[in-house]
Amino acid sequence: MKQIACFWNSIGKKAVARVLIALCSMVMPVGFAAAQTHVPFPGTVVFKSPDPVKKRVASPAILILPGGDYLVSHDYDKGTAIHISKDRGRTWAPLSRVSPLIWANLFEHRGAVYLMGTAKGWGDMVVYRSLDNGRTWSVPKDENSGLLARGMFHTGPVPVVKHNGKIWRAYEEAFDKNNRRDFFAFAICADEDADLLKASSWKRTNSIRFDESWLNAKRPNWFEGNIVVTPQGQLADFMRLETWTGKDGSYAVKGAAAGKPRNEIAAIIRIDGNSGKMEFNNEPASFIHFPGAESKFTIRYDSVSGSYWAITNKITSFIHSTETFDGNWNQRNVLVLLHSKDLRNWEIKRVLLRWNEGAHLRTWDTFGFQYVDWQFDGNDIVWVSRTSWYGLRYHDANMITFDRISNFRSRPPGNGPEDLLKYTQHPVLLTLTAAVITKGSWEQNSLNVKITCGDGMRSSGMGQFKFTGAPEPARNEKEATAAGRYFDINIQAGKGKTFSLETLQCMPTANRKDIKLRWMYSTDNGATFDPVTNYSFPVPVQRQGYMKADPPVYLQVYKPLNKIKGRRGVMLRCYIIGGNKTGTVLEFADHIALGGRIL
Repeated sequence: MKQIACFWNSIGKKAVARVLIALCSMVMPVGFAAAQTHVPFPGTVVFKSPDPVKKRVASPAILILPGGDYLVSHDYDKGTAIHISKDRGRTWAPLSRVSPLIWANLFEHRGAVYLMGTAKGWGDMVVYRSLDNGRTWSVPKDENSGLLARGMFHTGPVPVVKHNGKIWRAYEEAFDKNNRRDFFAFAICADEDADLLKASSWKRTNSIRFDESWLNAKRPNWFEGNIVVTPQGQLADFMRLETWTGKDGSYAVKGAAAGKPRNEIAAIIRIDGNSGKMEFNNEPASFIHFPGAESKFTIRYDSVSGSYWAITNKITSFIHSTETFDGNWNQRNVLVLLHSKDLRNWEIKRVLLRWNEGAHLRTWDTFGFQYVDWQFDGNDIVWVSRTSWYGLRYHDANMITFDRISNFRSRPPGNGPEDLLKYTQHPVLLTLTAAVITKGSWEQNSLNVKITCGDGMRSSGMGQFKFTGAPEPARNEKEATAAGRYFDINIQAGKGKTFSLETLQCMPTANRKDIKLRWMYSTDNGATFDPVTNYSFPVPVQRQGYMKADPPVYLQVYKPLNKIKGRRGVMLRCYIIGGNKTGTVLEFADHIALGGRIL
């Protein structure tokens, strides 16, 4: 596949060109072997969004029907789509759709199939029922037909548990519209013989907010809890727990969970099944070392082995960062199967998927396997994933995928699957060095490249430039344009030729903390521009070890860049956000690379 190179064009001053050259310091090797433009995901695709820039997929759930067919549901286009497989997951077909509904789980009860979630993000609690295996569904119009409660509720495709004649499920709720992620955990239950569409059938526990002082956490969130029955026969809500670096800047966990890895802590809330009371005492026994606690997971009990199993994401690169764009929780590139006999001691039985294992990923990285839901299928586990494979970013997935773990109880761990990174390496199409940039225009791989930059920058030495003109920082693309703080890379091919751009990588350094780069592209000679990712890329003041091998930004999701007509070409524009007139310096090194190929 391909790599990326940035180029600029001198507006007359060679020194300025040199400055711009540095503006995107690329560290990607130039010698990657060529690969296919779109490498298929190594699993069965249940559904793929036709336009993942505008419509993403989320919240997969899976159910095995009594007759052996599989159902999979997932969020899509402000509703829930349902698919069916009649051949054990080898092929899938769309079955039905319900709306409004998101964040729903699938479960079967006494011959009926249910979808339980919320009507919208932080919306009313609702449940749908199907009496024909998912083809048609009831509509929750009122408290007698599936509208269980009004409020700001949150959940995910978490399992239901049947225990002592009742059905249990976890939820969260929020009360502040300006801080919707301030979650209060609670659970609901109904008698197994009750009408599950009636609000009166369901009772709820008290709700508990997580106190940030318990773990000196900056962002104290617990959510997407799993109701489990402990080995002692007690109910508990096993919580996903975010434990971002504390307000005091300390990375080590303090308090009752001291000594546990910050990103591998889950919490157990006790539930009294008789009184319906939840209780959390913030004691060491309430916190569990659980690899993958930062991501959503599904825990199920296996009566055959007498143990618990879960699938989640293992974080493989730990750093102390207070920045959300490079927080450890952005790593959803390694998927693992966990096992426990007692819910307290968990071991990784095997790695299921890995892409660039060990890399410290950013919020705009493209590959992720996450939010896995699964079921036992005899000696196997079947599972579905919210998968980003050349999606908009790892979190904003473009596919729902299915896979199977054969003989999961007895199968030896082995070395696990191969790292998929090698299948997503792209050959370099264009490379920019200081020597090339100073020329202003050049030809490489039958492509003509011209670089121009705004008049708001001037050279201050080899690989450096300072701002000129407007003293105020540019807060957005419009202000950066007015201040002349941008550069353009114009690429064209000969008549009758086409080419693709597939990767982009650029990382300068600066003497200020507030500098960011914002990339856009245009296929109509600058008349209109579309964004490359929804993020501005922070420019570090000083590089650290983990920043030297940043993966490229993958561009396949932007369809206009997949096949560019040679004469029309493409323009990449980089806006420089932040900084001021006095003393702002950007410095660049190495080369800038664009990945792609002549088609």
